[in-house]
Amino acid sequence: MKLLRRFDLRDAYYFITVVTRRRRKFLTDDIDIFWKSWKENKLFAWVILPDHFHVIVKIEEIGISEVIHRFKLQYYHRISSVIGSDKIWQNRFWDHIIRNEKDMNNHLDYIHFNPVKHGYVNDPFHYEHSSLAQYYQQSYYKRDWGVKEGLDFGGEFGE
Repeated sequence: MKLLRRFDLRDAYYFITVVTRRRRKFLTDDIDIFWKSWKENKLFAWVILPDHFHVIVKIEEIGISEVIHRFKLQYYHRISSVIGSDKIWQNRFWDHIIRNEKDMNNHLDYIHFNPVKHGYVNDPFHYEHSSLAQYYQQSYYKRDWGVKEGLDFGGEFGE
């Protein structure tokens, strides 16, 4: 296996995509396990779908690889007895360092539109495992955002 080298910046925001092994759909079955497994890091934005999730997290004291390793390990210890598997995650994860405000806004939109993209809802405000409601309360989004047809988020987002 090749050694994957990542940029390891402190005080940086990272967009992360993590996928379950073989796209098994269990992440939303017990959402409390997901949140307990992030105990060390505060998420800036998130969407949790049954087989993958996207988050934006600020990296401060430890590197991004260690953050994700700890999350995956914590989650595994909490869920393995429930779903009975010795491997629950795809190898690795996808990351992107947020470069500027426009890049942050594009990734926030991508995260919040993801449940519509994958066909779970027609209105992103109807999906409960997302930070969209918090951003709406802060007047970042209007209520009709994401309901319109034709939204397109070109680019690479780790799926």
